[in-house]
Amino acid sequence: MKNQKWIKILGIVVVGLFVLGVAKNILIKSAVTIGASQVTGAKVKIKKFSLGIFSQSVQIKGFQMYNPKGFPKGVMVDIPEIRVDLDLPALLGGKLHLPMVVLDLKELVLVTNKEGLLNVDALKVSQVDEKKSEEKKSEEKKEPKKKKESKPMAMQIDILKLNLGQVVQKDYSKGDKPVIQATDIGINDKEFKNITSAQQFATLVLVQAMGPAAIKGAKIYAASALLGAGFLPVGVAGVLLGETGDTAEYNADFNKTFKAVLTVVQQMGDIKTEDSTSGVIKAKVDGADVTVRVIKVENKKTEVKISARKLMVPKPKIARGVLHQISEKLK
Repeated sequence: MKNQKWIKILGIVVVGLFVLGVAKNILIKSAVTIGASQVTGAKVKIKKFSLGIFSQSVQIKGFQMYNPKGFPKGVMVDIPEIRVDLDLPALLGGKLHLPMVVLDLKELVLVTNKEGLLNVDALKVSQVDEKKSEEKKSEEKKEPKKKKESKPMAMQIDILKLNLGQVVQKDYSKGDKPVIQATDIGINDKEFKNITSAQQFATLVLVQAMGPAAIKGAKIYAASALLGAGFLPVGVAGVLLGETGDTAEYNADFNKTFKAVLTVVQQMGDIKTEDSTSGVIKAKVDGADVTVRVIKVENKKTEVKISARKLMVPKPKIARGVLHQISEKLK
């Protein structure tokens, strides 16, 4: 009788632990899904999530992120498996420390809609707009103080290993039937170190997968530029950090040159700021952020340096176009 009683108690304990384990995985799976959706601004689904407390590991299977609003319905990112080493003591201390993350991406689908917009550029992680950010800050200063929002948990990924399958491009800008191209990415166990935010993690994975598509001018590259050249795929770093403009020297004094530059830039675009003391003029020309520096040189000569970027991507042709007009003005 006593043996039967203990067997019954043991059975109840085993069932209880099993139920708690299943409930734990369901709750965390839901939290991860919601968190990923909030970071990217797109719908996310996860087929299976399991947390091993004793092994301090996490396994995510069937991670899928769907196209954002304004694009055809369908899976944008298909990741069959993500394996994570978890530092539980750090988690209990309020920090999400992941010594190792291995991500196996099967497919990234890049969609250009009828308006010519790219699906990755509609994600939250791609929204880099300094002007709007500055306006928001000034509005917040005017508004009465609100309760402090809770800060996101500190995050640290020591090593990220990427395995990337293929990138598919679907272009709807030329008609109802999309032009479809597919390219093998062919990246295996590519390592990145010291990832410190969920936004950085998401941007890094997307930009690396986009590499073979050779798309220039995408907004997400502006976000990736904040990570530094080491996080950019081959070729993209050169594009973002490359030549942005040109320099010319004129036989004219500083005041004459500065006035000529100011007139030309006003005719070609919109002045944002001008400072005759430092000789710097910032403006918007053909959608690019243009910076002109007028520098005094000996013997009444002046040097003009001009650079142009659009969504962080260098636009040397726009810079040279402005410089050409300045040269014509100073003839």
